[in-house]
Amino acid sequence: MNQSRIFRVFALSLAVLMSASLAEEASALALTRGPYLQTGTSSGLIVRWRSDTASDSRVRVGTSPTNLTLTFDNTASTTEHVVQVSGLNPQTKYYYSIGSTTQTLSGGDSNTHFITAPVAGTQQATRIWVIGDAGTGSSSQTAVYNAYRNFTGTNPTHLWLQLGDNAYSSGTDAEYQSKMFNIYPDMLRQSVTWPTLGNHDAGSASSATQTGPYYNIFSLPKNGEAGGVASGTEAYYSFNYGNIHFIVLNSQDVSRAVGSPMLNWLEADLQATNADWNIAFWHHPPYSKGSHNSDTETALIDMRQNALPILESYGVDLVLTGHSHSYERSKFIDGHYGSSTTFSDASHVVQAGSGRTDGTGAYNKSAVGVSHAGAVYAVAGSSGQISGGTLNHPAMYISLNELGSMVLDVNGLTLDAKFLNNNGTVRDYFTMTKGGTPPPQLANVSGVVWQDVDADGIRETGESFLQGIQVKLYTDTNTLVASQSTNANGAYQFSSVAAGNYYVQFIPGTRTISPQNQGANDGIDSDANPADGKTAVFSAAAGSTIANVDAGMYTPGGAPQTVQLQDGLNAYAGTQDTHVASGKATTNYGNATTVLADGADGTNGRLIGLMKWAVSSIPSTATVTNATVTLRVSNLSKGTYNLYAVNTAWTEGGATWNSVNPLNNQGVLIGSFLPSGTGSYTIQLNSAGLSLVQGWVNGSAANNGFMIVDGGTSDGVDLRSSEYGTQAQRPKLTVTYQ
Repeated sequence: MNQSRIFRVFALSLAVLMSASLAEEASALALTRGPYLQTGTSSGLIVRWRSDTASDSRVRVGTSPTNLTLTFDNTASTTEHVVQVSGLNPQTKYYYSIGSTTQTLSGGDSNTHFITAPVAGTQQATRIWVIGDAGTGSSSQTAVYNAYRNFTGTNPTHLWLQLGDNAYSSGTDAEYQSKMFNIYPDMLRQSVTWPTLGNHDAGSASSATQTGPYYNIFSLPKNGEAGGVASGTEAYYSFNYGNIHFIVLNSQDVSRAVGSPMLNWLEADLQATNADWNIAFWHHPPYSKGSHNSDTETALIDMRQNALPILESYGVDLVLTGHSHSYERSKFIDGHYGSSTTFSDASHVVQAGSGRTDGTGAYNKSAVGVSHAGAVYAVAGSSGQISGGTLNHPAMYISLNELGSMVLDVNGLTLDAKFLNNNGTVRDYFTMTKGGTPPPQLANVSGVVWQDVDADGIRETGESFLQGIQVKLYTDTNTLVASQSTNANGAYQFSSVAAGNYYVQFIPGTRTISPQNQGANDGIDSDANPADGKTAVFSAAAGSTIANVDAGMYTPGGAPQTVQLQDGLNAYAGTQDTHVASGKATTNYGNATTVLADGADGTNGRLIGLMKWAVSSIPSTATVTNATVTLRVSNLSKGTYNLYAVNTAWTEGGATWNSVNPLNNQGVLIGSFLPSGTGSYTIQLNSAGLSLVQGWVNGSAANNGFMIVDGGTSDGVDLRSSEYGTQAQRPKLTVTYQ
């Protein structure tokens, strides 16, 4: 055999082997953690995730989910994927996907996106979510999270702060998985999180060596990558976001002594910043009478005596801590470094009152960076549990033994802070301003675009929302102010626009705009002129929110229509879902926030999920051409799960194993899925499934929904139910018909 032929045979064999290897990777690689975002800047960030087998890493980025034109790779083969994304534009929304160079694991959809930070020093409206001691893995933690998600709605969370004890009880990798990654999947994939080390996190981590799960999981800017002076360690660091400078200290396992490396760095960092706002956070509170006492515990005393004088001398504005499982918010104070018995309003309160604009007025500083001009100290350690205490520290304006989190909104030289409890109620709030006079309040304009199935200009239950519709905001003198596209919920919002007169224009593309101003309810009518897509001119006063500037659209000529049936979406409330357990054959789980399926779940026995939707919004004469079911997996499984028709009537509030008798009432197979990672799964119903949905619509088949049955696996899957707090994660049936 000559040399050239030998080479051709070798090359062909090598290609076959490489192809087989890539095929094996594509079939074997699965996402087990993330994605999540770290070290965000105005030009990029770090994207991280974990896979079950090793591969190289690829992140694809673009300004729409279907146009991911930028590619960022890490060629190292690993299960812990860390990819630096760079060269992006500031203050811009980007969509992304993650995976290997041969396989996409997640993303490339409307739910996977981030917004780059503004250029340092820029005054841009910023929303910050703050949680402390959250990582309990309990229903309390979930309730606090859901309350915030419902509160913020379509407003983006630009960054979120974790004040320590992020994963109880020892900060192990498994605890971080179950008590952080499994709880906050959407927040992690959309917003950069910035943590500090708590005493429970330190149970499995060491700051001296920067080892352990905390340091393995987070990528933090020790070299000044996100602004600020380089600390040389991830144990404490600083970063900038727009006109805010954040200082993250370690009150747990590094020296807190005067002259220590951390406090020397702190002073150097504060000397170097010229930001409008300085916000510091760490774990142990300098003032607290909650489940911990700042008069008696060493770490709390050290931070008060040694760190506060430095912070206050450089004009710190707000200090956030956890550790005590309560909410405590101080008065506007300065210069108190002793025990609670030495605190005096006369000596230490800079400005008396509530700090509330509708009360005694906002706390005000005469200018930026004024030394010893007052600060607010907040303990927000009740994001996962509450533990009481005397809650009577004299420095505090208010103390609450309630679950919750903090929401900070910074806009120019105004900072608004709220404590939001687990029921979604604002239980405390205050405002801080600089420069003597607060900046003018701005306005918000928002609305939705929906698919108007019957073309009557009125949004009815069951009519779905339209994503990707271009919406433009103009002044009344026809100057374009901003343009954006509707999100997955058909919503848009123009935030922080100056007070004035405006109109909105909707660009329908191939659709037709519905009749304008039909009916008597402005909340559900179409406001756009069918001729040009423009609304009437409206006035947006300072501080106002102009909502329900909506448009209905339809496709003429009998073209296919699509409806999305999901509880809470466009007032729909027709979902019923639950699960039944062979080991608890008379127990009903209709109120649970999860639907379970499992081949063998200990004392609960076999678990089978049940789901159905009311389809009365679809005309009974319609022909169903496609149907999918979208389910949100909160706890993954390695097994396949099958969807079968249910051949007996059941109700959410009455279904039990005995009443449904699922194994004897299992109908035709209509679809299947493999929930190998957390997140959303859309299941295409097969031909039998389409026939079943058609029967529900025209009344030829009883609408008993379907059951979710394991294919022999016993590790179980957890799915969000229609009772789950976040509407977008509830089960959804999507039907296309003509």
